[in-house]
Amino acid sequence: MQFGPQKVSFRARNLILLATIMVQACATNPVTGKQDFVMMSEQQEVSLGKSYHQQVLKEYSVYQEPGLQAYVDRIGQDLAAKSHRPHLNWTFTLLDSPEVNAFATPGGYVYITRGIMAYMQDEADLAGVIGHEIGHVTARHSVRQQAQSTLAGIGTVAVAVATGSGELANLTSQLSTAMVRGYGRQHELQSDGLGAEYLAHSGYDPQNMIDVVRVLKNQELFEQERAREEGREPRAYHGVFSTHPDNDTRLREVVAAADRYKSTTVTRPDDGDFLLLADGMTYGPSESQGIVRGNTLYHKELNFTVDLPDGWVMHNLQDRIVGVSSDGSQIVQMMPANLEGKSAQAFLAEQFTDFRNGEVLSISGARGYTGLASLDAGNGQRLASRVAVINRSPAMSFQMVGYGKNQVPNNAVALIARGIRPLTAVEKELASEKKLRTISAKRGDTFAKLASRSGIDTYAEQRLRLLNNMYPNGEPTPGQLIKIVE
Repeated sequence: MQFGPQKVSFRARNLILLATIMVQACATNPVTGKQDFVMMSEQQEVSLGKSYHQQVLKEYSVYQEPGLQAYVDRIGQDLAAKSHRPHLNWTFTLLDSPEVNAFATPGGYVYITRGIMAYMQDEADLAGVIGHEIGHVTARHSVRQQAQSTLAGIGTVAVAVATGSGELANLTSQLSTAMVRGYGRQHELQSDGLGAEYLAHSGYDPQNMIDVVRVLKNQELFEQERAREEGREPRAYHGVFSTHPDNDTRLREVVAAADRYKSTTVTRPDDGDFLLLADGMTYGPSESQGIVRGNTLYHKELNFTVDLPDGWVMHNLQDRIVGVSSDGSQIVQMMPANLEGKSAQAFLAEQFTDFRNGEVLSISGARGYTGLASLDAGNGQRLASRVAVINRSPAMSFQMVGYGKNQVPNNAVALIARGIRPLTAVEKELASEKKLRTISAKRGDTFAKLASRSGIDTYAEQRLRLLNNMYPNGEPTPGQLIKIVE
């Protein structure tokens, strides 16, 4: 058999295929007017954005405050109309999350958390964050990120295109981390400049981008200190704030470049609307998601509380609670279960085709059933798991799944299951959410005094200063509008 000619022919076909891909992948960047190497048309980009949007709404709740939603949308639509891609069907969403974050997905989808909004001082601050995220979309950073990843593994792309394996489409999954955590210094700086330009076109002072950096850089530094103390990863906004300080020379240069777009007739005065709208906004975890204190969850709407074993860390997600052991070797997930009149045993048998070794789980005041099953861990691997259902009432039924690296967390599942119970009167207070309040500072008010009667559990004085852009040692003046937490 002759291998030589076939091998040369295969390589030649691949070279032609790669050349075709390279030619087809060039597109004009809406911002620079130059040719970019991208693997996605605008139509595909919009379609991908719609898909991501559905995923985001599964991961986060929309903040149910129509006035604030409309406020965010108005600012965003105005900025987007002045951007390099005004024709996109822009969508701006305020998420019910205490995270200090904002991000954008392809095709014109921008998300702001109420957590980051709490640190804004006026409308221009909020516009700065929104403008920065619009810049990521107009410059097609997510699409270019995908193209760079594709180029690095172009051989895999060639195989995917030639065989129709679908691997090309799967490359987009790696974009999610970049969209939430940032795109690197060069792209972040470009978004700073674009955001400043859109601010100027909309009547804001583009220098406000510097103010926004200062506000959130203080928050980030404080969060990093807390994270070190608590032995966890810091939770801070990506953007300009993790890549450079407010006195960074390059940042100031790209923002200053937007001054030439400033209008001499249109201005956006700070009339205090932002602080008035912020009055009553949820601060920290919301009642609808449950309040986590230490390793205990208190959920007022569902009227239950649950404890994790000592040393475990609780992650309260949109659709489930995830508990992780101190060494990371065991995980237990708990989520609501709709039994629809079925017994716990029948429900588990229906959910897991290999359910086995079933037995009654003894729980005071509730019915429980547990057994073993296996989960699909990918790559053809099956993961041995302990599963259970706890049914305290038709409105309080939960499914649990526990698995580990070296052993099934049988004891942890049983311990957590037995700890699920209705809230007591005292615990209902612990399950209540906190609210931002806008007040006029009185003579003699200091953040130390305000902190002493604040609803903030820890570092109240520092957090009040951060919320009012007076960190680390500023104090309010009489008559000044400030935010407190009740």
